[in-house]
Amino acid sequence: MFTFTQLRARKRHIRLMNVASHLVREAESRLMGEPSRVTAVTAVEVATLAFGRHQLRIEEAEATDYLAAALVDRGHSIDHLPAVFA
Repeated sequence: MFTFTQLRARKRHIRLMNVASHLVREAESRLMGEPSRVTAVTAVEVATLAFGRHQLRIEEAEATDYLAAALVDRGHSIDHLPAVFA
């Protein structure tokens, strides 16, 4: 059984992954067959959309982590992203 805090964290994580994945998918469809151009999606866009859709304020480092996860999930390179250390 999950605690309330765990459920809230899970819901937040799912929302942020959905935001990042949406931006990557949108970039893929906009660029039609130019996967290297998907790197144009930025962490700032992830943070902005997360706030706009879900009123979630996130730092750039966290947005970069979610963007990296979405890119890898869709089979793209993350070499262009800055290294973020916690």
